[in-house]
Amino acid sequence: MTTQPLEKSAIQSLTLRSAAAIAIAAAAERLGVILPDGAAQEAASALIDLVVTFGLIGVAVGRTRARASIT
Repeated sequence: MTTQPLEKSAIQSLTLRSAAAIAIAAAAERLGVILPDGAAQEAASALIDLVVTFGLIGVAVGRTRARASIT
């Protein structure tokens, strides 16, 4: 029986999500905005998902343009 390594992708990394949450909380504090509990974590998760989605769209567009004929 083989076991799978316990490696996570960068998107699932708690360090990346924590860093984004800290940055959002710091920016909100600097602007004087009081965030409810857990709002910074939710915003960080949504921001990371948005960046990943735009990245995948960019890859799809690039692949489509690479396959199209040059006229």
